[in-house]
Amino acid sequence: MSSRDFKLSGYLEPGEVHDIINAVPKISHHVERDQLLIELLWQTGARVSESLTLVPERLGMTSVVLHNLKQRKSLIGADGRAVRDSRGKVVKIKNESALKEVEVSEALCQKLKAFCSNHNISPGEWIFKGNTNPEKPLSRWYVWWMLTKVSEQAQVFKFGKRNLKTGGRFKGAYPHVLRHSAAMHLLEETGNILLVQQQLGHASVVTTQGYAFIKQTNIKKAIKEVRW
Repeated sequence: MSSRDFKLSGYLEPGEVHDIINAVPKISHHVERDQLLIELLWQTGARVSESLTLVPERLGMTSVVLHNLKQRKSLIGADGRAVRDSRGKVVKIKNESALKEVEVSEALCQKLKAFCSNHNISPGEWIFKGNTNPEKPLSRWYVWWMLTKVSEQAQVFKFGKRNLKTGGRFKGAYPHVLRHSAAMHLLEETGNILLVQQQLGHASVVTTQGYAFIKQTNIKKAIKEVRW
């Protein structure tokens, strides 16, 4: 599979996401938590690190507030001016306090709140706590492992290199695929690229336009294959 082919096919259909969620009980000892995490990644299109730092006090009625880990700000020097590199370009650093509000379904918000209540998770604690250390959020490695396993159970093999263990089929899903999938689904449902930009937290709409290109290319490809 070439990188171009991946760009055209590297996302999940809604039915495949639901199949993956339904397969969680087959591999996880924390079924409710892991299903909620996959739903959150799917509905928000958030990066996995952003989702793992969610706390109860940032749950709304139909939205959640997440860290925007990719947002950057200018580095300011001792003279109060922006620091520039050797080419004269302003140096950017991570904005650790940057937040973004992301819309989700009311049903998901209610399920997240119920989960926090049932497990006595206080307002400032991580919702998705680590398996061995509840003082820390769940590890990204675990999310990768869990999604790989549940996609295998759900028979979703679409991504990466061909895997001999699966009879030559492609490997299963991984966290960032859910981000791409959420963006494509939202674009197909609304046709509003600015809405997709806001939901994903892209600084520039130019980044988001890549999804519109994928959609247009898929249409062209489908028309080419039609037998008139």
